[in-house]
Amino acid sequence: MQRIHEQDLHELEKQLYDRFEKSTDFSNKDVLIANQKFRAYFVKTLVDLPITLSTINQAASGNENETFLKMFSPFEEEASMSLDELCNNLLHGKLVLFSTKGLAAVIEPEHPGISRSVSSPESENPLQSAFDAFTEDIDKNIGLLRKKMISDQLVIESRETGTQSTKKIAMVYLEGVAQTKVIAAIRDKLEQNKDKELTTVRDLLSILGHPKFSITPTYISSELPGEMVQNLMNGKVVILLDQYSFAFAFPAIITDLWSTTLDVNYPYLFQVFLRTIRAIGALLAITLPGLYIVLNSVNPELLRIQLAITVAKSREGVPYPSLIEMLLVMLLLEMIIEATIRLPKNIGPTITMIGGILLGQAIVQAKLVSNLLIIILVASAIANFVLAGYMNTTGIRMYKYVVMLISSFFGIWGLEAAMIWIILYFSSLSTCSVPYLSLSVKGKAPDE
Repeated sequence: MQRIHEQDLHELEKQLYDRFEKSTDFSNKDVLIANQKFRAYFVKTLVDLPITLSTINQAASGNENETFLKMFSPFEEEASMSLDELCNNLLHGKLVLFSTKGLAAVIEPEHPGISRSVSSPESENPLQSAFDAFTEDIDKNIGLLRKKMISDQLVIESRETGTQSTKKIAMVYLEGVAQTKVIAAIRDKLEQNKDKELTTVRDLLSILGHPKFSITPTYISSELPGEMVQNLMNGKVVILLDQYSFAFAFPAIITDLWSTTLDVNYPYLFQVFLRTIRAIGALLAITLPGLYIVLNSVNPELLRIQLAITVAKSREGVPYPSLIEMLLVMLLLEMIIEATIRLPKNIGPTITMIGGILLGQAIVQAKLVSNLLIIILVASAIANFVLAGYMNTTGIRMYKYVVMLISSFFGIWGLEAAMIWIILYFSSLSTCSVPYLSLSVKGKAPDE
């Protein structure tokens, strides 16, 4: 609690009222605390005033021998009494008290139940792992990480960014495991761009200086605290955003395409098998559509004569070239995937599954596409979704269109050139001072 000259106090109250007078949830009310009159300023949607006053008065009744100023010590926040600081505290759900005797205090109040409790994950399916998920409350998310990793080497660096709308952000890393250059690169970018607005993940990537156009994600996102703990142990830096139920681990490397941190819950042989399947899936997802076009239209001589005849018979009566045929069905599949995501969960999968089956059967019977194309398309889609992380699957889905177009013009040489180009692209990519083709980001990694 601080003392302010009475005239300055009235001026501060007037400025505070003028700043928020257009907001209907801003309120000021005369309250009685320990037989002392105060003027309380608060945002009604963020503060539960009756419970807050009850808590303070109960504490006051048990401290009759204490001075009035010391009574507030368990509740009071250290804050400057400038107008901007008071406004910032109000927007963060604090309670501002002014008394007629020139006393002023900023108090951490009781909040209404506007934050959901920890629940099961909605968008991820953990196996042999804990079923708790991050919430929108950054303090709860930090608590989940602290509970799962009991270590004094776990460092939490909290800060705020933005000017029009401030956003709480926390940088989490394991000291001695995360590389110093990665920590310094992320910390410097956050400090340099602390005035930039942060409302979306793309804003975060812009603040960190990541490339705007990239076919592979430069981060790992997850709503599972257990996965983020493993990322911390693997040397990554985790960033938590307030009011966002996902955490982000930096930087992403090539092995994140086919490995998940929860694989460590399986026996080693099982882990190797699963990661091998995912790596093969990544290769098939990229090459199968382009390979179909190559062997159908550009270089059919690569096939044995019996197989070439079978492929030619499957396309008998199809009026379109292989490229148009493939694009037509792939775009239809992309729309089915997006519809599955956007529709309500109770009807989305059913409608899109039935619609996909009916459309696929009808389009083959109408001789618009071949039977072989449907097989290739389904195999490519299944291979695409065995990859680790939705963002990785989206990047592969985008790049296979590039592979298809190059293959349709240059045949098998175009397909090989497309594969060589993506390897060269990965080798040129670097995030947070770490090459994308690194096999580890630990501080003592052998490939550094």
